[in-house]
Amino acid sequence: MFHVPCFKEKKGVTIVEILVVIFIITIFSSILVISFPKITRQFTLTRAVYKMSQDLRRVQDMGFSGQKLQGVNAKGYGVYINLDSSSLGNKKYIMYADAQDDQQYDFSGAICGEQLPNQDCVIETIDLNQTEPGVIMDRIEGTVNNQEADINFKPPNPTVTITSLSPGINRAQIIFALESDLLTNKIVSVNTAGLIETK
Repeated sequence: MFHVPCFKEKKGVTIVEILVVIFIITIFSSILVISFPKITRQFTLTRAVYKMSQDLRRVQDMGFSGQKLQGVNAKGYGVYINLDSSSLGNKKYIMYADAQDDQQYDFSGAICGEQLPNQDCVIETIDLNQTEPGVIMDRIEGTVNNQEADINFKPPNPTVTITSLSPGINRAQIIFALESDLLTNKIVSVNTAGLIETK
């Protein structure tokens, strides 16, 4: 009888399979490269919103504790935003100590520790240009002019006062947006009960 020799099949990868894999990797890489700036801008916007909510919680905690700052006779603490202001605009807001007990910032411009004990003072000025470039505060919904809000926490409860609220409204919503795309936005919301939310 005549036997035909058996050859073992060798398994391997063909050129076509290698090209398909390279093609798929190239497509995913290009999608990632194209989307990367957009993803980066989204993270920047999220960080700005997170920072604002943390700053609101910080002054709220100072209001709960009745914390005293050195050289300041503070009766409350707050965050002041004025999008029309030449000194603040849509990229800056301040955290302040309310020494005059009127539940609002009195525009003195004094820095805490460098002023008279009964004068409102700035604890910190937050500049989005420095921390999160490309992000602005677009508007403040719930206020009379959509441009200004003063959110104050007065010990001991604390009592929450939001100046410039429209009649019948108990919440201010600060809308953060990308400077290059105002439709891409996120919201920091605070109400007169002291609830602070991000959306």
